[in-house]
Amino acid sequence: MSNAADYSMPLQGTDASGSALKGLVTAVSAVFSTYFFIACGSLYWLTAGAGAVVSVVVPRALIERFPLAWLAVSSALMAAMTQTIPNFFPDYTDPREILLEILLWLSIGLFARVYLIYTDHPDTFEGLKQSIASRPLERRLSTILNHPIDAIFTRTWVGNTLAILPLTILLFAPPTVNYFVLAAYGVALLLIQFPHELIDHTNIHTRVFSPKIGASPRAKLLLKGLQFYFDYVLSLLALRPPYYYRVQHVYIHHAEDNGPADSQSTMIYDRASYLDFCRHAFRQGLDLVSGYTVYRYLQAKGKQRQIRELLHGLGIWYALLIIVALFNPVAAAILFASRFLGGNLQSLVAFWQHGLVDPDEAHEPHGHSVDYAGPEHGNLGNDYHVEHHHRPGRHWSAYYEVFSKQVESAGGHPAVVMQKEVFGPLAFVAAVSLWLVPMVIAALGHADPAYRAYLDDILFRQTAGRYSKSWAHQQPFWYFLNVMLTVWMPVTLAFFWALPAWRRRLRRRDARYALPL
Repeated sequence: MSNAADYSMPLQGTDASGSALKGLVTAVSAVFSTYFFIACGSLYWLTAGAGAVVSVVVPRALIERFPLAWLAVSSALMAAMTQTIPNFFPDYTDPREILLEILLWLSIGLFARVYLIYTDHPDTFEGLKQSIASRPLERRLSTILNHPIDAIFTRTWVGNTLAILPLTILLFAPPTVNYFVLAAYGVALLLIQFPHELIDHTNIHTRVFSPKIGASPRAKLLLKGLQFYFDYVLSLLALRPPYYYRVQHVYIHHAEDNGPADSQSTMIYDRASYLDFCRHAFRQGLDLVSGYTVYRYLQAKGKQRQIRELLHGLGIWYALLIIVALFNPVAAAILFASRFLGGNLQSLVAFWQHGLVDPDEAHEPHGHSVDYAGPEHGNLGNDYHVEHHHRPGRHWSAYYEVFSKQVESAGGHPAVVMQKEVFGPLAFVAAVSLWLVPMVIAALGHADPAYRAYLDDILFRQTAGRYSKSWAHQQPFWYFLNVMLTVWMPVTLAFFWALPAWRRRLRRRDARYALPL
């Protein structure tokens, strides 16, 4: 690749001039994305903190002895805890309801911890095979699948079912939906998105539930049932209408290879700009709920079969929304809003995989995609994105061999290859520094006392001072126990108790320790 400084710059199609409409779109999209990430960050730290506390009582080794049983019990416990308050919102002047919310978050933390342990997979191919052999259901499915190693995805769809199904039922039922249900549902929905994306991506390219040659009629019927369940039930539970992802990904994304006509293209955006990310996410969100850009592309290319599939999937999605809205409009609105805000997750994936584009080789997979070196199998093939774009129909288990040959070749790998174990922390430090360092330098280097006053206000008065001497309200002491446990205490607890797990994962060269960063 040529000049690394240019890799994040827009290549073409970007209108540098300002306009009232563009400014309005930027403002609206930035508001949506910012609040989305604030909400996600809050849910993350609440869950991570609670999970860290629970890990002291329930160690990983205990969960690993009976992971599926722990998953089922923790899911049931989390669902039960959502029904412990009499009204929609808890009463924060009542110590009992404050305690119930704390217990709710502990149950959510327990479930999230169990889910991550249950769906975890080893870093090597040999480890994957041994892990499959250790679980009866996966071992059975591996004997009838066309690609036996795809049985590793069983833990994903089983885990996602137990995560989202009970809470979806509670969300849909008017007598049971409340603030606790929304909190638990939000955590579960975020928790399953990327694992579901992983199996869905494999499924649209190489069909995870495809039977092996010579499989018995009974085995074929079982896999056909699992395929139907995944396409029409679990995907809807994960807020992914049938056909939409396959049509957009196979017939647009891979046809255009991140080019300007790709509805997910990052090429025309400044990939180092948060505002451009927000605009990209806003556009993805509109597409997720309408399919407009996808439909327009397919119509221009004359792909009538794909148009029918797209409309079929969106028809199923909106039929579900209408049915739910008839008896629970709040739940229907939450489903729609969650689907729309999912554009941010779509953009995270797009910028992760296509955030660096070589202007001289933007038409080549190694010029518009990024590889990530980590586990041997590349997170079940997801990290070898250059190899995937070269031959999308190739099974994910073949990517590692191709990637290794490229790395060991005389010229090295032609694409940008990032080391996952160092990328996360560095990105975190860089992101914080972009705001903190210029702000501190400007404030301390200016003669106007108002600048220093602003620095003190933003770093101290609005944080520690606000808790020690509140100027807005006076509440009994137990009110602030809830504030500490649900707003800023989880950060401290999660960081402290996560250190042993981070050390173990560093030894295994596992990059997930960087997720909190």
